[in-house]
Amino acid sequence: QTRNMRKDIAFVDDDLVFSSNGDLMHVESDEKHIQDTINADVSWWKENATDGVGILNWLGGPALKQKLQKKLRLELESDGYRVSSPIVKFEPNGDLTINPNATI
Repeated sequence: QTRNMRKDIAFVDDDLVFSSNGDLMHVESDEKHIQDTINADVSWWKENATDGVGILNWLGGPALKQKLQKKLRLELESDGYRVSSPIVKFEPNGDLTINPNATI
């Protein structure tokens, strides 16, 4: 199954971007959508109240690595992405690194 990339209205520094004929510009937004899904928590979006990984809930819990990987896969696959072995690293300095390995 092939899917077109998601599109969204273009912004530069929180300002809308218009074409020369006055139409709103659209840009590919899959990367932004994936970031938003990882950051979002349940009930953030009225129309999709159960969507979101809620990454802030996972900080400080290296023992939760496998559960977080499963949640990433579940949420992104429910949005139509193919997810191949998401990488989650809890660094000793407290940083959390995520590579969702998500494609269309």
